This record gives sequence, structure tokens and C-alpha cells, in this order.
Amino acid sequence: MYSIPNLPDPLTREIYAELCTLLPSPATATPEGRASRDERAMTAVAHYLPENAAEAELAAQIVAADFHAKDALRSAAAALAVDDAPEAGRCRAQAASMMRQMHAGVRTLQRMQAERHKAEDALRPFAMQRAGYWFRETTVPEPQPVPAPVAEAPEPPPPATAPANRPFEAMTPGEQFAVLYPDRALQIRATGGMPVAAKYPPPDPEVLEEVVKGNSPILRALDQHPIAAAAE
Repeated sequence: MYSIPNLPDPLTREIYAELCTLLPSPATATPEGRASRDERAMTAVAHYLPENAAEAELAAQIVAADFHAKDALRSAAAALAVDDAPEAGRCRAQAASMMRQMHAGVRTLQRMQAERHKAEDALRPFAMQRAGYWFRETTVPEPQPVPAPVAEAPEPPPPATAPANRPFEAMTPGEQFAVLYPDRALQIRATGGMPVAAKYPPPDPEVLEEVVKGNSPILRALDQHPIAAAAE
């Protein structure tokens, strides 16, 4: 049985058990055929990637509609085999109706998942703001003299922070990037672009250009770090 995120196992089993009662009889009416049909249906539900009970219930309805559409097409083929055109037409119409319901369910599920992902992404900076992270003053310590030769890698940059009383939402995209990823912003600004050996994906072109050429206090603070001084 495939697990569903954020659902306890008893509830997951209940959803799968109810799904199996909604499925049409398999083409091969044997215990093995029914077991194979149930396994296919549960696998299909899991591959719709539900992450809560509402999404799992909707995914089960989509899979049930899909199985009934295929069953109606199978009945249409059987009717044509005995030259029963009216019955074949009725079965085809039923299959078309079930497929429309299935496709509508898929669109609804995708919309639900997109809205959930958007809400989850929005919570991350807001949670940090509520913790007071964005309301610290921007202070950069005096650069320490670097002994020569340098035997160890320089210390990672201190996190860039927002000026007092300036919320995260008021920052420009480049400033937000520098606050969230200070070490990446420092490397990008020090090298004047994406470092050749960077192991992280590049930001959007507009953000990259602002980090390299920006003149705001948050971005200028990056220039005072020893790594930036050494790059010059």
C-alpha cells in the first residue's frame, strides 16, 4: 500500500479500500485479476501526488472515473463484436462522459496543488519576518587583516540583514536574494557574475545583474567582506 503524506495509515487504508469498491469488474474475473486491478488503481492515486486528505479523495475519484471509462470502452468493443451498434454507441457515450469527468477532476486537483504550493512558499519569508529576522540593523564588522599565506578558507559572510523597520516585502529582488543567500550573493558580487565552479543554480538574470551592479546599502555591505576585498 502506498502511503499518503500528512495522512495516518488507517485513513490511507480507508481511502484505498473505498476506491476498490468503486472500480468496475476486471476483464479477468479472478482473484488475481481483482488484485492486479486494485494495485493499478492505488498506484495511479499515489502518482497523482496527493499530500492531504482532500487531494487523496479527489485523486481516488479521478482514478475511479478513468477505470469506468475504460470499462465502457471495453463494453463498446464487445458490442461491436456481435454487431450491436446501438449498444456500442451507448457505451461510447458513457465512456466519453466518464473521461470528461476524469479530466475535469485532474484540472481541479492540479489547481488545488498549485494553490497549496503557492501558500506554502509564501509562509517561509513571513515566518522569518514574524520571528523578527528582517528587523535587524545592517551592520558590517571591520574587515580583519588576513595573514599571508592564507592557510584556511575565509570565514563565511555574515548574513545580510534589512535596515531597521524595513520589511522583507519592501526589498528589491536583488536585496531579497542577498538576505536569503548571503554567501552566494557575496561570491556573485566578488566575481562580477556567476562563479565558474558554483554548485548552485543561477538566480534570474535581473536578480544576477542587480547583485553585481546594485548600489543599495545591503549590496554595498557585501563589498566590505574580506572575500570581496581579496577579489579586487
